[in-house]
Amino acid sequence: MPKSPKTARRVVTKDGIAGPESVQTQVMLDDGMPRMPEPDVLDRQLAGVLDAMNIPKAKVAELMQQSNEKKWHLVWAQMKVVARHPPSFYLESLLAHLDAIDKQRRKKAKVKKLPPGVEPVSTILRGLEISLRTNTLEWVQQFINYQVTEKDKKDKEKDDVAGPKYLGGLDILMDYFVNMDDEGRDNMDDYLCVLCLRALMNNAFGFNSVMAHADTINQICLCLGTVDPFHGEAPAETLARKYRTHILVLELLAAVCLVPKGHPRVLEAFDAFARNKNEKVRFQTLMHLLRSERHNVAVVVACMAFINVVVHCVNDMNYQVALQHEFTQLGLMKLIEDMFHIDAPELREQLEAYQDNFVNVSDLARDAELHEQDQEIIEELQEETSRVKAKALIDEERNAQYIESLQKEVADQRALTDTVIERLETEKEESMARQTKLQQELSTLRAEMAVLMEAAARTQAELEESKSVSAMLKKLNTSPAATSTVAKEASFGFGDAELDARVGIPGSVPEPVAAPPPPPPPAPAPPPPTSAAVAYCGPGSTCI
Repeated sequence: MPKSPKTARRVVTKDGIAGPESVQTQVMLDDGMPRMPEPDVLDRQLAGVLDAMNIPKAKVAELMQQSNEKKWHLVWAQMKVVARHPPSFYLESLLAHLDAIDKQRRKKAKVKKLPPGVEPVSTILRGLEISLRTNTLEWVQQFINYQVTEKDKKDKEKDDVAGPKYLGGLDILMDYFVNMDDEGRDNMDDYLCVLCLRALMNNAFGFNSVMAHADTINQICLCLGTVDPFHGEAPAETLARKYRTHILVLELLAAVCLVPKGHPRVLEAFDAFARNKNEKVRFQTLMHLLRSERHNVAVVVACMAFINVVVHCVNDMNYQVALQHEFTQLGLMKLIEDMFHIDAPELREQLEAYQDNFVNVSDLARDAELHEQDQEIIEELQEETSRVKAKALIDEERNAQYIESLQKEVADQRALTDTVIERLETEKEESMARQTKLQQELSTLRAEMAVLMEAAARTQAELEESKSVSAMLKKLNTSPAATSTVAKEASFGFGDAELDARVGIPGSVPEPVAAPPPPPPPAPAPPPPTSAAVAYCGPGSTCI
């Protein structure tokens, strides 16, 4: 039996973080805002509130950077939120409905009898969806970890009903989802059950719980079989409600395809759907829905969005081509051409997305053939490149050896040149030294020659003078008067002996002085200087 709603009550922790004991419909108390706590206390309170709200880490960092006033408003707004019902309220109500359905079926009764105070299941499911979507993560965890009480177990034993062994609140929700009666299906309770599952998947804990359950995705997929547009007509309002369910289911399945391990679960769900609905091929009902509801743009957009995701979100191209082929065999390409005439931007976007991502197998085969040809050409070019590289390597080694020999030869030539230059420099220095010495000797010889030439000039003068005296003496010998005159003239400037000699007195004329020896021959010319020597020409001499 469901319990009556609890009175709202707050629980305040040591850190001043207030949290409701239970939450269902959010109610705001009219208390005035108290004074803001210290910054460190405020940060702890805000961190607790954000953690309870299951806020992503990136958003948490952004909210923690706000001003203290905004932080306090957010904390106080959450502190004022109170709850009426814990998770047990909804789950016990669903258990009461399941028990009534089970009794009705076993007794084959026409009317389902509910205990007093139990609300209609649609009301329970709407409240549960709101709570799962808006309440804290702690409340969601309490819902999933819910355990049936001992009182409920005893009631089952009194009714001689074994009943299923529920492992948590999700098991109870799925039990009603699978076993709801015709009244529930007519009231679109399956739509509300899908809404509850979607709200539960808004956080990581709830999402993992839904994915770990064996029946959740399969049962969601089975909601596509609630309408067969080819059998009879239904009121427009009923069809609109059922198509709303289809849109919700397709959007949720498309989202599941995009998470890790979600795509195989969705395909397994459609396999189970095909077995349950006796389809000849998979996705047959989905294509029927796409054909019959081309006038309903929202349904067609949801169908095409799901097809785009389920076909093109796989990384394996072969797998993608296989899925694409399934829809092609069901006539999807013809439908896409027809739907391009519908004036709906959202639909056109989905149709163009499918065509843009469509893998043309014939083009792939042609590309594969061209790729093989290109591969052969590439291999030939690689072989040719290898040969060229080998030849280039040999040439490089040969050139390296030749360069090495040239370098060695150049080094030897440089050494020889250095030796020659050194020898030439030495010879140049020696030549310059010899030239200097010869110039000095030449200067000495010139000085001696000058002295000898002066002596020769004096001797020549004396010879000339002696010749003139001899001529005068000859005249005197022939003319005595002239001899006495000459003797008188000579007595004025000469001594007796000299006078006697000059006048030709026999025995008094001195012997003629022998001519001085000729000067020695000039020294032999030095060897011609080398190319580096500089010619030198002294004054009055031959160039050396």
